[in-house]
Amino acid sequence: MTVKLAHLTTVDLSLRYLVLPQLEAGVAAGWDTLGISAPGPDVPFLTERGIRHVPLPSSTRGWALRSDLAAARDLWRILRSERVDILHTHNPKPGLYGRILGRLAGVPIVINTIHGLYATAEDRWAKRLVVYLLEAAASRFSDAELVQSPEDADLMRRLRIAPPHRTFVLGNGVDLTRFDPDRFSADRVAEIRRGLGIEPGQIVVGAVGRLVAEKGYLELVDAAQRLDERFVVLAIGPPDPEKSDALGSSFEEDAARAGVRLLGMRTDVDELYAAMDMFVLASHREGFPRAAMEAAASGLPVIATDIRGCREVVVDGSNGLLIPVGDAGALATAIRRLGDDESLRRTMGEQGRRRAVERFDERNVVEAVFATYRGVALRKGEIAIARGAALGASVSIRAALDRDVPFLARLHVDAIDSGFLATLGPGFMERLYSSMLQRPDAVVLVADAGRGPVGFVAGVGDVAALYRHFVRHQGVGAGLAAAPKLIRPAILRRAWETLRYDADHSGVTAELLAMAVAPEARRRGIAELLGRAFLAAMEQQNTVPVRVVVGAGNDAAVGAYRKMGFGEVGTIEVHAGERSEVLVWSPEH
Repeated sequence: MTVKLAHLTTVDLSLRYLVLPQLEAGVAAGWDTLGISAPGPDVPFLTERGIRHVPLPSSTRGWALRSDLAAARDLWRILRSERVDILHTHNPKPGLYGRILGRLAGVPIVINTIHGLYATAEDRWAKRLVVYLLEAAASRFSDAELVQSPEDADLMRRLRIAPPHRTFVLGNGVDLTRFDPDRFSADRVAEIRRGLGIEPGQIVVGAVGRLVAEKGYLELVDAAQRLDERFVVLAIGPPDPEKSDALGSSFEEDAARAGVRLLGMRTDVDELYAAMDMFVLASHREGFPRAAMEAAASGLPVIATDIRGCREVVVDGSNGLLIPVGDAGALATAIRRLGDDESLRRTMGEQGRRRAVERFDERNVVEAVFATYRGVALRKGEIAIARGAALGASVSIRAALDRDVPFLARLHVDAIDSGFLATLGPGFMERLYSSMLQRPDAVVLVADAGRGPVGFVAGVGDVAALYRHFVRHQGVGAGLAAAPKLIRPAILRRAWETLRYDADHSGVTAELLAMAVAPEARRRGIAELLGRAFLAAMEQQNTVPVRVVVGAGNDAAVGAYRKMGFGEVGTIEVHAGERSEVLVWSPEH
């Protein structure tokens, strides 16, 4: 079976600049990959990359009831004729009617990405109420909500805008190889700047975004009037006449008087970033700004407004500066501050590149998206789709077998070195996993790459019962295997604490006990895939809710489990003086 994947956006520009890596990943996996949107100049670009474009002519960026109803009607016809397996919706309008029509048309898997809730905390209550109610209604028709901004995800869970167990933080990313300052030599940078008419010693301030007021261009022009002749301000981006706040000819005249150079739509933004000394994003509203990530990855200090999304990219005082929304004076002051301090610009740029490498790799976003496809497919029994959702890699999730026990034990010891049980050695762990496989309430899954397993997840419905069974059936052999360790009183005490710790914390007895992925298979979304498959299996056998216990301070693990839908409920001391975080997942939340 060839999986048919369709991404739905308003216009083709969004397909190219918002979700192209995900579309290309579908093509690379051998899927029939569609982009559904209004046709436009970017369609040939998509077609050249093997992405089949299906036109939705009535789709518009602005809100227009007649056009929107026509777009919904046309989408219904497309979904009925194409028979897609996965419909992935984006943008406010397609996300609304796309989710509903996808479910009604019988699409097996419907996924939505929220690139930024259309209403923010600063909007009037009436707008927030309408937006949140519409999102709440539409989210009930999807299988998963992928939210780019952690702030949006927290809000949605808190207000129950979407079911919490189907709401996941996706983040955002860019091509770190394209946006890399090391690509451009000093000579090449000088050449680019000369081509832009920039004199030696001038300080280049850049902004990238559509020419609409919401992007803060009016404040940028105001700020530019307050700068001296050292500064050159570049604005890169196309007009957007369909938007109600589109900037027209009067703005162009004001920009020219202020010395702001409008470069229009450009596809060489990587070279333009190389020519800049700093980047500015004075937006009033953002989801998770791609341009700011590109600039940070390009080694530029970033000045941005202190709003959702921008706060994910910029750590104030570290890799840039945050300013109030709508404050042209503060913007001018921030620009002058960076302009006057070359050392600060360099330090902040280096911090920005480091943050981008750590957090904004688009490959991780693609892997998380496909892990979501696979996890939903496993939960819904869409096995053919699940088999195809590993980006072409022959990774499958299966139940662990007796022959996998040595692998489970060895990977646990090697990869979970912060846990106590791993210190007892692989012989002890083999007996523990053998005992676990005998339990009817246990779920032990491995990720198999064809030549063997590369990861696993394990848990049980009743931890206390597992340990009683383990002591009764494996106690002697396990004790002998760990004897060299257990002769130490401190180790013996910790073993006793492990076997008898509170297994009914917060009324939850089921627990995800261990999850690990081999080093060579990491950063491919396998851990999230394993986690979601595990939760689906626990839900299927009705051993939910499920908890997981993570060492306090292990922020990476806590963040990973939160992405799977776990929520913190408290702390516990498994061992005296050692605090651990307790997180719980439930299908009702």
